[in-house]
Amino acid sequence: MKSFSFVLILTFLIACKEEKPFADDIVLNYPKDTKMKTQEFDEDGNEGGGNLFYIGKIKPNIEVKYYENLLSPPPPPPSISESFEEHSIRIKKLKDSLQFQTNYFFRTEEFPFLYSKNYDYIDSLSNKNLQIIVKESDTIPLCKENYDTKAIKKYFAFPVFIKNISDKILRIPTESKSAALYIYEDSLDRFYFVRNSNYMICGMTGAIYSYIELKPNDILIYAYPYFKSGTKQKAKMKFYNASSKEFEISIDDKIIQNQRNRRYE
Repeated sequence: MKSFSFVLILTFLIACKEEKPFADDIVLNYPKDTKMKTQEFDEDGNEGGGNLFYIGKIKPNIEVKYYENLLSPPPPPPSISESFEEHSIRIKKLKDSLQFQTNYFFRTEEFPFLYSKNYDYIDSLSNKNLQIIVKESDTIPLCKENYDTKAIKKYFAFPVFIKNISDKILRIPTESKSAALYIYEDSLDRFYFVRNSNYMICGMTGAIYSYIELKPNDILIYAYPYFKSGTKQKAKMKFYNASSKEFEISIDDKIIQNQRNRRYE
């Protein structure tokens, strides 16, 4: 009888044991001699490059190498006196030069995007089908390229893992720059969106939207830059309607004060 009770208790404890987070066994690899800096407020206004560096199946080792562009920019047009052959040679040299410069930090393969006129799938991205794990104490480089000088900057950042926990293929809009950081405001008992800038981004939206497909159990990994440190804040990451567990992050009070508008949940 005692043996039966022991087995029953053991079975109960195993069943109640919390499942190990899927991101715990993933090692993110990058050159350990990478020199990084803290991103200054408004510093990324003239910089290109996305925050996404992985999409696919869970693997024990993943390289921190970013998708530079969702769509490659068009090549420069030929000059009036330039022949087709001369233009082709010039473009190839330009591409080889840019690839050599950025290959250390960015992926060269095409981004797997699709098109759709239907935008309703964004509303379906929630904690019912996505799990977000934030490793706010892990440091990885976030690489950005200056539009004018082409210089590469490497910022201190932390990884954000997003997993498709449903049995369906999810459509993820390709304009997603990253998961978004929300911090808690005590006076209103609400979370609001905060970023390391206050500039406005203007543009036009067309009727056709591009997206990527995230298969069941596949993951996305984004990098999110550390802000200049200051006061400890209660925070969470959001990806559309999905939210991570709450965690603490240090943010300079001036960054919070300089937010253009507060967008609450």
